[in-house]
Amino acid sequence: MAKAPFRLGSILRARCPSCHTGAVMKGLFTFYPRCEKCGYNFNPENGFYLGAMALSYLLIAMLTIPPMIALKVFNVDIAVLIAFPFVEFLVVGPLVIFYARVAWLHLEYRMTDRLDGH
Repeated sequence: MAKAPFRLGSILRARCPSCHTGAVMKGLFTFYPRCEKCGYNFNPENGFYLGAMALSYLLIAMLTIPPMIALKVFNVDIAVLIAFPFVEFLVVGPLVIFYARVAWLHLEYRMTDRLDGH
């Protein structure tokens, strides 16, 4: 069985990396255990999403550091400089964490030959 082609739209819509139709998550924090369409296992082992945590950390750093440098260069008030990362993380953080988990699942599917028992 050949793997389905990579689709960025599947990550953005949070769809299964195998069939690209089944939903990956019930809400913002709860994953389905398996794809409802093809049965692909979304939690292959304990600690699987630890890499997604590192990926989300990297993405948050990339979204925080350049604006902080720009704010410092433009000499904004220190209160704004201190508050910016907290406000940004409250607004952008949940989305970055959500998409990091979905992207990690797609990356694992692409990088391994495991087809969940097939």
